[in-house]
Amino acid sequence: MRKVVRYMWVAAAAALLYLGWTFADRCRSSREFERARTRKMAPPAAPDAGSAVKILQFYASPGALRKGEQAILCYGVANAKTVRLEPEVEPVWPSLSRCLYVAPRRDTRYTLTAEGADGKRVEESFEIRVKPR
Repeated sequence: MRKVVRYMWVAAAAALLYLGWTFADRCRSSREFERARTRKMAPPAAPDAGSAVKILQFYASPGALRKGEQAILCYGVANAKTVRLEPEVEPVWPSLSRCLYVAPRRDTRYTLTAEGADGKRVEESFEIRVKPR
């Protein structure tokens, strides 16, 4: 009986060491993962890029549709004072991410123009193709 108890303590000690090692290894891996994720999320910025006006996104989904169908047009801008969409669908304003519905009747080229506080402008455009029914 004493031999069984002695071996039980050895087994319990081995199990505790294994659990402690596993816990420590997972904590270390988690810290490394967080550091790597943080580095990916915050790339170094260019010296003067902080105040430049930018179009972050400008697209429609789907890019081709049938007559009478709607598409979702999305845009996002950074550091913009004013935003203009041509042809005008509805009022637009500076936003990091905004979507609106469009229902063109024929092939239409949409152009987004963003102007910064310094007067600099950037623009992007794309075309939505409309197929007959």
